[in-house]
Amino acid sequence: VMDEIDRRILQELVMDGRLSVTELADQVSLSLSATSQRLRRLVDGGAIERFTVRLDPATVGRPIDALVDLRLPADLSFSGIDEGILALPEVVDAVHLTGRFDYQVRLHCRTINELDTILRDFKQSFGVEETSTRVVLSTVAGFPREPIPA
Repeated sequence: VMDEIDRRILQELVMDGRLSVTELADQVSLSLSATSQRLRRLVDGGAIERFTVRLDPATVGRPIDALVDLRLPADLSFSGIDEGILALPEVVDAVHLTGRFDYQVRLHCRTINELDTILRDFKQSFGVEETSTRVVLSTVAGFPREPIPA
């Protein structure tokens, strides 16, 4: 069960995942030992899945940020689709959905032509029946915007 201190630890790490345990302990007003124990418990318990780095796609040469919805034919098996999507280096996020589309995939591409090639590959390689693509103009709310449970 998470208490208020656990939630504060999570909030601090969501805002700055580079905090050292010493800095984190100062932020939440706990001893280094107590903070380390709580942090380990949050990791072991699955509240913290991983520590990672968020890259600026434009700075690393992938300025095209696109959201692509994929619809598969009703008779097509989903097996293998997940692995195929994840094998593409341009894929930064993918979710399996309910509703009209089966997947939403976020891609960071070098060019519009590269995006177009990937869309064609989705249809040819994965049997995707329909796509709907939106190019992101700006991000209003995103990482590290993670709600901390009350």
